[in-house]
Amino acid sequence: MGRVLLGRPRATLIVACGLIGAALAASMLNPDRFTVAGFSDPASQSSRALSVLHRALGHDPEPGMVILARSSAGFGASTARAAVARLAARVARDPAVGRVQTAFGGGGLPELLSRSAHETLLLVYFRSSSQEAVVGPVDHLRSRLHQPGLMLAFDGYDTGVVDVNRIVRADLVRAELIAFPLLIVLMLLVFRGLLAAAIPIATATASVAATFACLRLLGGALQISIFALDLAVLLGLGLAVDYGLFLVSRYREEALTRGTGVEAIRVTLATAGRAVAFSGCAVAGACAALLVFPEDFIYSMGIAGILVALFSATAALVIVPPLLLLWGPRLSPRSAPQSARSYWYRWPRWVMRHPLDVALVSVLVLIAAAAQALRLAPTFPDLNAVPHGFQTRTVADEINREFVPYLEYPVSIALDLAIRGHAEVPPALLETTVAHAPGVALVAPLELVGRNTAMLQLVLRNPPLSQGSQSLVTALRALRLPLLVGGTTAEFVDLKHSIAQHAPLALLVALAATIVPLLLLTGSLALSIKALLFDALGLSAAFGLLVLIFQDHALGISALLGYKGPAAIDTTASVVMLASTLGLTTDYSILLLSRITEEHEAGRPDEQAVALGIQRSGPVITSSALLLVVALLALASSRVFLVKELTIGQVLGVVIDVTFVRMLLVPSCIRLLGPLNWWAPGPLRRVRAQLAKHTRV
Repeated sequence: MGRVLLGRPRATLIVACGLIGAALAASMLNPDRFTVAGFSDPASQSSRALSVLHRALGHDPEPGMVILARSSAGFGASTARAAVARLAARVARDPAVGRVQTAFGGGGLPELLSRSAHETLLLVYFRSSSQEAVVGPVDHLRSRLHQPGLMLAFDGYDTGVVDVNRIVRADLVRAELIAFPLLIVLMLLVFRGLLAAAIPIATATASVAATFACLRLLGGALQISIFALDLAVLLGLGLAVDYGLFLVSRYREEALTRGTGVEAIRVTLATAGRAVAFSGCAVAGACAALLVFPEDFIYSMGIAGILVALFSATAALVIVPPLLLLWGPRLSPRSAPQSARSYWYRWPRWVMRHPLDVALVSVLVLIAAAAQALRLAPTFPDLNAVPHGFQTRTVADEINREFVPYLEYPVSIALDLAIRGHAEVPPALLETTVAHAPGVALVAPLELVGRNTAMLQLVLRNPPLSQGSQSLVTALRALRLPLLVGGTTAEFVDLKHSIAQHAPLALLVALAATIVPLLLLTGSLALSIKALLFDALGLSAAFGLLVLIFQDHALGISALLGYKGPAAIDTTASVVMLASTLGLTTDYSILLLSRITEEHEAGRPDEQAVALGIQRSGPVITSSALLLVVALLALASSRVFLVKELTIGQVLGVVIDVTFVRMLLVPSCIRLLGPLNWWAPGPLRRVRAQLAKHTRV
């Protein structure tokens, strides 16, 4: 690979620049192809209930927009009621609207009139249940609707989704404006020069642009979450800095003995370049575990992670070598490598003199933090994803005060009348049973919506995501009736079940995809298994701290971050956080263990191999982690709570990994295991020997 790339360095860079430009242009196409929603399993009962009712009704069974109309005269006056009727007729004329329900007239719902009779609600049901299809109608209605004598405000699930979509876009731009100037300054300091700092910027631009372009194209066929862009930027930046710094550092080291020409670059590619290739595959493999889950939000994050990991490794291996050849003399080291008196060499030597004590204390601290995760209170992004201060959130709070609370979150039951096995239980009995169930505030009359389908909707007395509401949904599903239960509460119940059902396979994929690169790179079964165990322990500790910060509001960190979300941890963000952070920590494991293995295979004793490996890779990993944490903290300023939880979880995972794991557990446990560190079964030794033939320095 080095011979090919270094034979025509300028031609390689020209082609790369052309591809980057094309990717940047493609990434700007179809900006509205992304969605915020996608938290449901298409095979779940709640999704099937929605589908059955949608086909029968010809529109979404749940209101996508809620219009709050105020009248100073009160709606006891006929003029005010007439104004509401005209407003409803105007909304109904919109081709995207399937139904408008008011408090007045035939079929009116009296509960849509406030206690003071000065406010009323109009429930708007869209024909399409697709989030992309209702963006235009929501914007059109909000911007064009007005009615003399009425003051209008807007709320509703689809309205909130549109708002969150825009908030995420704006927060991403703001985070980039905050982070990039800081990152450029830090990269100049870390890379010790403008040209060297330009290398990770070039690779990050290439990988993120290519990922964005692919996500835009895939958005035409798949439901891709807007949050996937956040993950692509963060992982792309983190991996680009990591790979760029790793390659440049190794090149500078080789240039001291081999000069700044082709030979130093060839050795850099055969050593550090090989580690980068394995790391890119491992990170992509960790993110591939997210493809197991059927929820659009989760699997689209997996797609983004796979793409950006592979593009980052490819960009680093294709762009960096020609740049090193052209800029080599300007990138040559100004001083010899760190001596044995450096901190990075002395610290692991001290740890290995006290291996048992260090390992025990480190493990106990991490277990204590991980234990907090057992108290996890899961949540789900409903309208609480809209930050306080936005009209959608303000109107929702007002509706809960002045009307029957949680009108926007009905439980929708689809009853199949064609099944005769339950003829002894008439549908009317279901209505009576539900009306007397604990936790039910309102039951709409049973409605025949199709030839063999009836719909029953009820409003819960408790918040939709509360345990009481979930228990009610579970009880309804336990009735011996041919029914499907849908709605926000049912969707949350199904989401938790879906994640629990698919988690074992996802874990198996993540383990297989990360341990294979570790085995091939190190040739050691013990080192590979230890790396995964340490990563799992560090991630568990990060998750426990996440519970302390956002659920318990301990340590004062949530207030410092301006967190105003629920005292709970978002379920889907947790899954994405664990997979993406596993990818990052595996990346750090590969970069560190590859160098330790290299020193061991050069004939050095274990203690010296570990000390030299940490001395030469520790500054790279720490500097890369510092830059990534800066970017993550910039995005943690997001006003959407699940973005804040996701990014802070990644920060905690990275910080724990580069401190407890890399600097304490790795050297202490290698010292404790001794010769067992390098044992490998025969098949692994043979595979690695074959691999070594193709990457021999």
